[in-house]
Amino acid sequence: MPHLEVTQQKFNINGHPMFLHGGEIHYFRTDPAQWRNRLAIAKELGINVVSTYIPWLWHEPESGQFDFMGYTHPRRNLVDFLEIAHDLDLMVFVRPGPYVMSELKQEGLPNWLLRQHPEIIAEDNAGRPHPARMVSYLHPTFLTFVDRWYSEVSKVLTPYFAQQGGPIILTQLDNEVGMLHWVTAVPDQSRDLEGQYQSFRDQDPQYAAYGSHHYWGRAVFWRKYRAQYLTHLSEQGNRHAWPSPYVINVHGFRDYSIYSRGNCYPIGISQLLDAGKIPGAFLGGDFYPGRVGYDNFHDLALAVTFTATANNPEAPLFSPEFQSGRFQDRPHVDPSDLDLAARTSVSYGLNGLNWYMLSGGDNPDDIGLFGLRHEWQAPIASDGTLRPSSRVVRHLGSLFHTYGRTLVETTTIPDVYIGFYSAYYMTENPADTDQISLIDEIVSERDNWHFDGIYRILIAANLTVSAVMVDKEETTLDPRRIPLLWMATCRSMDARTQTRLADYVKEGGTLILGPRVPELDLNGRPCRILADTLDIPQAQTSGSHGIATILETTSVFCPYYSTFAVTAKTEVLGHVINGDATGAILTRHAVGTGTVVIVGCALPDLYEYYHDLVRKLCEALGCVPSLTVQNASIHATRREHASGGFLFIHNFTEIEQSTNVHLAPNDWHDALEWTLSLPPRTGLMLPYNDVEVGDAPISVIQTDAEITQQGPTLIIHRGGNAGLARLRNDPGWHVNIISPAEEVIVRQSDSQTTIQWRDSHHFDPIRLEYQLTQSAF
Repeated sequence: MPHLEVTQQKFNINGHPMFLHGGEIHYFRTDPAQWRNRLAIAKELGINVVSTYIPWLWHEPESGQFDFMGYTHPRRNLVDFLEIAHDLDLMVFVRPGPYVMSELKQEGLPNWLLRQHPEIIAEDNAGRPHPARMVSYLHPTFLTFVDRWYSEVSKVLTPYFAQQGGPIILTQLDNEVGMLHWVTAVPDQSRDLEGQYQSFRDQDPQYAAYGSHHYWGRAVFWRKYRAQYLTHLSEQGNRHAWPSPYVINVHGFRDYSIYSRGNCYPIGISQLLDAGKIPGAFLGGDFYPGRVGYDNFHDLALAVTFTATANNPEAPLFSPEFQSGRFQDRPHVDPSDLDLAARTSVSYGLNGLNWYMLSGGDNPDDIGLFGLRHEWQAPIASDGTLRPSSRVVRHLGSLFHTYGRTLVETTTIPDVYIGFYSAYYMTENPADTDQISLIDEIVSERDNWHFDGIYRILIAANLTVSAVMVDKEETTLDPRRIPLLWMATCRSMDARTQTRLADYVKEGGTLILGPRVPELDLNGRPCRILADTLDIPQAQTSGSHGIATILETTSVFCPYYSTFAVTAKTEVLGHVINGDATGAILTRHAVGTGTVVIVGCALPDLYEYYHDLVRKLCEALGCVPSLTVQNASIHATRREHASGGFLFIHNFTEIEQSTNVHLAPNDWHDALEWTLSLPPRTGLMLPYNDVEVGDAPISVIQTDAEITQQGPTLIIHRGGNAGLARLRNDPGWHVNIISPAEEVIVRQSDSQTTIQWRDSHHFDPIRLEYQLTQSAF
């Protein structure tokens, strides 16, 4: 039976680390006669965990009338679905709500519940029903029925929990809590909550955390409110011995056109920040980037690293909903979108994902919000045929199966730490008149100058980032672990966080601030704790459309900038030479054993030369990246551990790209070089430094192509360009070429095998078979 534990951001099944490669299949949207077929296809695609919602409205269509055995409809036979999954040796991830969304009516709540108990519906500030008709999470009547629902579903699930010998290893609490508050911009302001808020304001020290203003105070209150609701659900889960840890999924990607964007995803993290502290629970991100390209791949990198810093240090990095299509047929999601999204996310530390949806279906008995069909452009169509995207799922599944146990032991190696200040994203609620201009300023600057500005530039410049949540109480800003922290800032920041950042510098850290130096608190009142402690002068002038020289780069366009006075201890690294005002805009000076760098200019990612400029600036500040990529159009990251490493390299462009890659030596390996060509919109995950190949007696020293294992066969997935793979084989084993022998050169010694292939218009994989030598018998 599978037993799940989590340690050091990874999943362990029966004591062995494993990459969770999941897929969403809704039994209630598929004919029971097809359940075994769909689950078998999923397993053939390399899926090891099948996920499903358990919709409340479907299993309790009338109050008190529960059916999990298919008495009233064959698609309600949840027990049979679990039996089949168990029989096929698939693990199961269950998501019983109470909310499930999933394009179901009432977001999955029974209609009778809202009809018979309208008092549970949340209200706006005028006492009107919430525009989404969502419930007030902590209404006692609602919780009474939720507790009954959990009790009834637990009676069915308990025999199938992993601790009982069944397949269920993981459960989710509710679904996208707070999402309906955010998308409607209407929080729950039910009258009975007002008394709770007043008590919070009068007694809870967190009320003053961001400045004792009702806008921020209410936002903190709603954080706690959502966490209190999810705590109640977790306690019910504990009561019924549900498998833990519990997943709490974070929403936030938004459709704009062809692209979806993750620039609002941190809002979801902010809403659920306190929920991530619930014992036995962790946050997992729902990632829906739409068309994945050079202009938005950083959304995924930032989403993964922001989620990591919001969680507790042991929490696994997992996406409970990972885009495999879209609910509608337009815009279209291509196989390359699935491939690039998954590779980017895994390169930044993701250790498990759940394709949503893996299999299409239909809605029985008029439960669908948009009618009968629920196709989702899924890799497995509703009729059971495979779409081209299934080939991506299969190949990635083969990679995760071959290297998963080593991959999850590795971590992304950052070049630069960036600051995540959650207050800049605590803006999901409408502002009162006295706060509108300040909130609008924060939102504009965080989106354009931070997320799509300097943080995007750092990633596009092939500087791997890791995030630090600077306003999280549990975060320790230790210069020994975080030697350089790039903190994108607005004029506003609360006093406590300003103090923490100042202490970080005084203790020896290097802090990069900008494009604005905080001089106000979040209520717009003067607050220069950070600036005064670090001897940062007030800005002399501000301007727009400036032309600057930064380091040795001339004619740098600055759409916004501030100039600063220069003192004897100031080193000027950049200055505006033409604009509304001239003067120093980029300075560095020492504070005790630390350093503060002011980047007083906004750098929205408008020009490619910004990337080279920022890379040179980091090097000037002592941050020399370990990876050097010759072609700036190629994106590269790496994950490493003593057990081996993985180079991730991505081509997000529409043309073939070639590059040389250099990896500097460290304690685990010598310097490494690759010469690679990538077709348009493709990526590679290349193991190095003796990574074991599945359960074969073979490890990869270095390779220019992906290698997977199928039984006793190794498959080198070469492209059309020349390349080589160096393998290490255990004593007594040797490698035979199965095909195509005429295009491959093989050199073998007692312990190493080198396979070299020439340029070719053929893309057929190279197949190898490993065998014991005669002398070993």
